[in-house]
Amino acid sequence: MSNYWSADNSVRIGETKISVPSENGLSYSPGQKVQIFVDPSTKYMDGKETYLEFNVQLSLPSGKAPTRLQLDKCSSTLIKNLRIYDGSRGQMLEEISDYSSYVAVKYDYDKDINVEGVRALREGCACHTPENRGTEGTSKTGMANTITSPYFKKTTGNQSTTYADSDFLNAKVCIPLHTGIFANSETIFPVSMTNGLYIEIDLSEADDVVKQLDSVIRDVRTPLNPHFHSLNGREDPNQNTWPAGTATTKFFVDYENNLKGSESVSRFPFVVGEKIMFCKADNNGSGTAFHGDVPLTISAINLSTAANASAGLIEITTQNASVKAGAKTITGDYVLYSVSAADETSYDVSYKVSNVNLVVSQVQLDPGYEKGMLQKVREGKAIEFDIPSLTNYKHSILASDRQVSFQIFAQNSRAKSLLVIPQDSSVYTSAQKVSGSGTYVIKGTNYSNSSGTTKNPEDTCLASTRSAYTGICDGLSGIQFVINGKRVPSREISTKKIATKKAIDAYHLYEIEKVLDNSMIQPKSFSEFQNNFIFGRGFSAGGQNGVMDLRGKDLAVNLKYLAPDAPEKPKLFQSFVFHLRRLVLKENSVQVIM
Repeated sequence: MSNYWSADNSVRIGETKISVPSENGLSYSPGQKVQIFVDPSTKYMDGKETYLEFNVQLSLPSGKAPTRLQLDKCSSTLIKNLRIYDGSRGQMLEEISDYSSYVAVKYDYDKDINVEGVRALREGCACHTPENRGTEGTSKTGMANTITSPYFKKTTGNQSTTYADSDFLNAKVCIPLHTGIFANSETIFPVSMTNGLYIEIDLSEADDVVKQLDSVIRDVRTPLNPHFHSLNGREDPNQNTWPAGTATTKFFVDYENNLKGSESVSRFPFVVGEKIMFCKADNNGSGTAFHGDVPLTISAINLSTAANASAGLIEITTQNASVKAGAKTITGDYVLYSVSAADETSYDVSYKVSNVNLVVSQVQLDPGYEKGMLQKVREGKAIEFDIPSLTNYKHSILASDRQVSFQIFAQNSRAKSLLVIPQDSSVYTSAQKVSGSGTYVIKGTNYSNSSGTTKNPEDTCLASTRSAYTGICDGLSGIQFVINGKRVPSREISTKKIATKKAIDAYHLYEIEKVLDNSMIQPKSFSEFQNNFIFGRGFSAGGQNGVMDLRGKDLAVNLKYLAPDAPEKPKLFQSFVFHLRRLVLKENSVQVIM
């Protein structure tokens, strides 16, 4: 029996890139399946240097007001599920259900400024840029980038043409595949010995991954939005309010911060044709103006030329004037927000994926080494090696469940960790998903208890625009794992501070660091611990080489939620068990040992 992993990389004598196109179409829509076959003639593959490339173009709903769209900050979430078979499709080598959820955690916790920059260039991921607003604290975001986004054209000069699908770019992205076969940096995969590889990808639904800019929507970061300045564009105290009942089709907004001169218009987040309203730039976006009237529709966006105008003011012209008796007077603490999606019962965005290729790093081995290895196979011996992989076990609970216990019937003989992502399983409309309107509130004054008392008035309202695959705390206050009747760790993991949305629970983050370290995720950052809440347990007591046999073991997860105010949402627990699986390759067979 031979261990293929014992081969030293020095036995390579060459490496080339070959492009393998998808088999079942030239372009794909949301929810469709992409199929790729890597021919056994490829022989040997360096999975770490292999990547998936394709073009993606976003599109607006037919007959609805426009807005700028972008892919979620993690473009790999276009892949909902991923399956890898041997070339005959007789043996499944890996299957990752809800792959997008795992990758979202990986990209939220394994990141730094350099990694984010590389992902932005190669993978089309969102990237924060100081030239846009959102530079400090909870307001910092990469989802407001109007400058370097690969998904829509950068505007230049004044705007008077209605935004349309033609304003979206056909963006090319190159993404790695985060699986054991492809992500293991220590290995070369013998494609010829598995009779090739067959890869099957289920694409995500569009409203799960296509979003509006953070700087135009109401429920995420209203301080990012452009502020009302005046009706005449001048520093005139008699004109710096918009009195209730006043009809006008022109006003000025302040988007001066970091946006000077002619560049202000090109970086402005709103577009011609977008439907808008006003709200206060406070913690919960209160004080909606003109509510109940037909929203204003932007017909032109121009750099202010008003005499004595402040630098960076934007002149907004609308198609209609909104007047309502009793409407609120608009002042400088009001901001613009988009209702192109939020006021609709549905907002069916879409995308098209085309020119899909798996760019394979083909490795040539020393002929002598290869001959010796193949001779062993012909003699009836096996080549066996381990790959790190993950299996997803799922469990659902109701919003009313406050004492929760569920079992994970894992069938993994060499488990390294358990990573649990408690997701919001509420049914949202496409409009709510795209705009983040009415979704789970991560932070802010929208989080109220049963008596109507507002909590956390010091924080900015921040609702989830990633409800399809990120984790939520939702008042979770205590976590306890039980393995064969033994509590691990011995004391409960408290998340009370996170549950009240006020602070960090250090013990919880310490445990998470161990989990991530054994889950093919380098824990470089915990800045997203509230935006993508996770918990779990590391099984590797002896370091990264340690494992636990979970077969036949009673593995239970016990959870406590704050009472009586929480939780608010039904949840789907995505429980990823990271483990080592062994591939046993013989001349005419492939076996997978879990």
